[in-house]
This record gives sequence, structure tokens and C-alpha cells, in this order.
Amino acid sequence: MTETLQVIDSAGAGPVPAHAELAAVIDAVRECEQASNACAMAMVEAGGMVAEVRRALDCADMCDVTERILSRGPATDLNIVGSVVHACVMACQASAAACGPHAAQYEHCRLHSESAKRCAEALQHLEVSLSF
Repeated sequence: MTETLQVIDSAGAGPVPAHAELAAVIDAVRECEQASNACAMAMVEAGGMVAEVRRALDCADMCDVTERILSRGPATDLNIVGSVVHACVMACQASAAACGPHAAQYEHCRLHSESAKRCAEALQHLEVSLSF
């Protein structure tokens, strides 16, 4: 059991979405935020990757907001949750598309792009679970 799942279970966050699914999504969002920030800083050091840095920072910020809102539990307005989740999917997809072409040259871009894709997929599954 992940630490995230233990916290959700102990807080009585309710059965929808399932605790394990919600915990997995929160973990994916947290991982993507970290990978996005790390990649952005590595790209700044490499230089000349302004558009990619912007996408990575957008992705990191959206992941941060999404994690905080999802962690509040089911009492949060589902319209807000749906909007934030959808915006985070878009940011993750844009960032993965921006960094993906650099994956062969830069390990940080590969790791970030893969993380952003996983995050977008997890969030899309959550959208389906919550019927957005």
C-alpha cells in the first residue's frame, strides 16, 4: 500500500473514485510534476529550448494544482475537479509532445515525456471514472 493510499484511507475520502485509483492518479501527478521541473531546469542549462521549458513548467504547475485538488477528497465540486483534470491532461500531452523529440539526445526529456504520458493516461482514466 502506498503512502498516498494510506492517507486517503485514513481520511475517509469516500468510495468514488476508488481509493486505490485515486491514490495511483495522485502518485502519477506528483511524479510528473517532479519530472517536469527537473527537465525544465536541465533544459535551461542546455539552452535554446524555450518552448519546451515553458511546456514543462506549465505541466509542473498544472500537476501541482491537480494534486492538491484531488487530495481534498470527493467533497470538492466535481465541475472544478473535471476542469482541472482536463487542463492537466492537456498540459501533460503538450509537454510530452514538446520533449519527446529530444528523448534520444537528452535523458531528462525522455524521462519527463514518459512521465507526462503516464500522467495524462491516468488522468484520462479518472475522467472516465468520474464521467466527465
